[in-house]
Amino acid sequence: MIPEISDALEAIVGQATVLQHANGAGRIFELFLMSSVARGPMDAGFAVWLQRSDGSIIEPTDTYRRFIQRGGAPTGVAAAWAGPDNASVIGFRWRQYPAWEIWNGIQFEGRSYAQHEIDLAIVPQSVGAQLRLAGGTPTGRPRVAIECKDVGAAGSLDEMRAFVARLYDVTLLRSHHPHLLLPGPPQALHPGSPSGPAHRAVLTYRQENRRTKNIIARRTGFVSGVAPLAAYHQIEPHQNIVAGGAAVEDLVWSVVNWARRHA
Repeated sequence: MIPEISDALEAIVGQATVLQHANGAGRIFELFLMSSVARGPMDAGFAVWLQRSDGSIIEPTDTYRRFIQRGGAPTGVAAAWAGPDNASVIGFRWRQYPAWEIWNGIQFEGRSYAQHEIDLAIVPQSVGAQLRLAGGTPTGRPRVAIECKDVGAAGSLDEMRAFVARLYDVTLLRSHHPHLLLPGPPQALHPGSPSGPAHRAVLTYRQENRRTKNIIARRTGFVSGVAPLAAYHQIEPHQNIVAGGAAVEDLVWSVVNWARRHA
């Protein structure tokens, strides 16, 4: 998958990009999906760019064109003052609408104050900009959450239950905010979310499940009993994700279509 990742990054920048990836097949799978999800919007006419951890954009004329995947244990967002050598992100924008960022391996804090790693998360760029002021962990739920599973065994009910539980804990409803002491109006993600209706906290889990996109992407398949649970909680099960496969395109265009509707 490394050649496909490098090709996608080069296509986005318009020049050869040095890839610094984390060790482990599972991490390569995450990076493959991250770059694939970014390449899809570019092919659909979105503006797409690579971004260093300090917020600066990797330009084709830059001498330093290194894309860095976070290694080690999952963390929050690094502060811009820490420099450009922490985990890179990918930005995209549909026309003149507000921009988004794609993150890999960032922890989100839930209502229980537990930290939950989201393999791939798409959040408003304003959230990333706010967190990079000092560094830290976002509280709440990303607008797109993708769990990546590069394993041989079929996806089980327990795997799906674990993802449902993670999403449950990071969901911020209006009724939660008085108890969590979060600043400002009730938002679905803190800090830095835009003020528009798409980012305000809603009344029910079902509403939040329906307006976000939640995916489990697997190299292999799922057991038969997973489908009803996934459908009820608005989780898309994408299986047989391999380089060059049609399943990758299905996942990518599902995200692209979501991004167009929620620009």
